[in-house]
This record gives sequence, structure tokens and C-alpha cells, in this order.
Amino acid sequence: MAQRRTAPARWVFYTLVLIGAASWTAAAPAEPGREKSPKAERKSNQRDSAGLKDDARQRRLRLYPPSTQPALPEGATVRIGDWVYRAMRANPADGVPWDLMVTPVEEKADRWQLGFAGQQLPPLEMGRRRASGDLLRPGMAVPRGSATVIEVPDVLWKQWFAKDMADVVGVHFHEVVSEDKARILFSLHKVPPDSPEGQPPADYKGVSGSRIEATLLTPLAFHLDQTIVARIDPLKKELVESRAQHELAHAAVSQDVFLAVLHGPQDWNVEACTGRRTKLAYYWRREEIGRTWREFRGGREKAKAIRTTVVLVPPTRWSLMLPVPPERVMQSQVDEFNESIVRVSQRFAEVDAAAQERFHGQHGAFEAAAGP
Repeated sequence: MAQRRTAPARWVFYTLVLIGAASWTAAAPAEPGREKSPKAERKSNQRDSAGLKDDARQRRLRLYPPSTQPALPEGATVRIGDWVYRAMRANPADGVPWDLMVTPVEEKADRWQLGFAGQQLPPLEMGRRRASGDLLRPGMAVPRGSATVIEVPDVLWKQWFAKDMADVVGVHFHEVVSEDKARILFSLHKVPPDSPEGQPPADYKGVSGSRIEATLLTPLAFHLDQTIVARIDPLKKELVESRAQHELAHAAVSQDVFLAVLHGPQDWNVEACTGRRTKLAYYWRREEIGRTWREFRGGREKAKAIRTTVVLVPPTRWSLMLPVPPERVMQSQVDEFNESIVRVSQRFAEVDAAAQERFHGQHGAFEAAAGP
């Protein structure tokens, strides 16, 4: 039976919260017993997709009086790191007057592909490499979207994997990780909005309440890392092909789950003043990297992995409606909304596990290894 192992999630996030005139930032708690070293913190900053390289910390904002700094003309651009920012007038129906638009700089635009609503990323194509002492040769070029399947001879399988995996014939290692920082502006709105006279519309038939808008301010990167390992049967060597294809199908399931989790639930109900919706804008790319897996060779050797990177960019915005007036919205509700946006690794593990079980229910488990 094929098994999939998911390593513990890692994340760093940075949140800007706005409720009325009070604003602050919050950082994700460190894992128990694991404090970040200065070196690790510098590495995290270097991976900041917005190129701002600042630390996650509380920061008080002054909303009044308005800034006297002159605003940029509409359509003017500002470059920060590898991204270009510009402001455009938004659709008034969205409830915001302006949209912040972010695109990659021209010299790096060919590294990214623009995503779109309802997209499913192209399937991984199988490339093969027999296992040896050198599982990842530095500088090895691979076709875009090609997933190297590591074919492990039976005798090495028994040496490299734990005893509880002795009868496993294929493994799909996968994990969602991010060392990026999320900068998100939260704003609270009344539902329905008051008219210019300060009263709700007379013809509004729905439930009154609140709308929380979470607006992404800078690019935010998430990675799906996947490694596929297939066992070579000493008596039926042709089986390695079907074993690899089975694990590639598991990889395709995880890829679809990855995008679905980033998009989040879409259960917007205006009349009941409940539910969520997402305006998602993103760029994506694939590359081959070397990374370790705890269950593979004890985590001592790097193996080939396909990394699918999705970078969310403004004007990405998440919206949540609550059937309570704005003055009764609690900080815990804002925090819960924030957690559902930034803790992608945790949510992915839950949704992916259920999706993989459904896959086995439809296609069946794979055969055990031959022999004792």
C-alpha cells in the first residue's frame, strides 16, 4: 500500500490589523522549544517576497490627521524588491475606492505565469532517475513540470526506510511551506452601508451585520514541495512504472488541494449576512529543488523535489460577513479570520488527507511488495 508522509508545517506571518482607529501587528508564535536564531531570522527576511526585509513586530499606526505626503498620480508605479506596485480605481460594487495592483518586474516576468480563477495547474510529467549515492546533482536542468521519480532498488529500500515501511512500494512525500511574511490590512464595514443621510437603505431585505475585509498589501509566497519514490521489484521490474504513476496521481490530488486551500471557502450569502469569498490574484512557477524528508534516509540526504510556488499578490482580498453589528465584532473573530488566511500549511494537511482517502476509495490501495 502506498503511503504518504507530510512533514510538520512551518510558517512565519506578519499581520497588519485595522479596527476603527486602532492598529497593530502580530507575529506567529514560535514552536515550543524552538527559538529562532539570528541567522534563521536573517534567512527568513531574505526570503521575503516583497523585498522589504523588516521584522515581525507590533507597530502602532496614526490614522489621523491624514498624511501630508503628496499622493502618487493614478497609474504611477513604485518598485519594491522584484515587484512593481501601482494603484487603480476599483469597482465601487466591491466596497473599496482603490485597488493596489502588483506585478513582477519586467526582467523577471518570464519566471512567472499569471494565474486565473478556476485554474488547475498543468499535471506533472514523469521523469525517472535510478537511486544512487548522488540523488541530486547540483545544476542539473529539468524540463518545466517534470517530476523526477526516484526509483529505489529493493535492497536499498530496506536500508533507507523504517521497518514499518517494509511492505510499501511507493511514497508521495509532500508538504506546504512558507518562510514569507504576510502583510494584511483588516477593515471593518457595516452591512448594509448607510446612505448619505446616515440611514440604512429602506429597501434592504437581508440581515444586517458586518463585513470584514482582509486586503493583501505585499506579495505572499507559498510552496508545495513533492517528492515521488517508487520501489523496484526484483522479480517484476516493469511494476515500477505503474507504481510511479500511482504516486504521481497522488501528487496531482495535492496540487489541486493546494490551490483550493489558498482560495478558501466560497459560501457568500448576502441575504443571511454570512460566509466568505475571495478575490484571488496570483503568479505561479515550478522548479526542481533538493530537500530532505525525515522518513527518507533518515533526513540525512537531499532528494529531488518539485516545488510549485504560488505568490499571492494585491489586489487579493478575503471577505467575511457576520450577522452582528460592527460594535459587537470581537477581536477573537478577527484573529480567527486571520488564522484561516495565513495558516495554509495546517489547513492543507487536513484537506489533503481527506482528498487522498477519497482517491484511495475510488482507485484502491496499491499492492504490497513481493517477497518476505
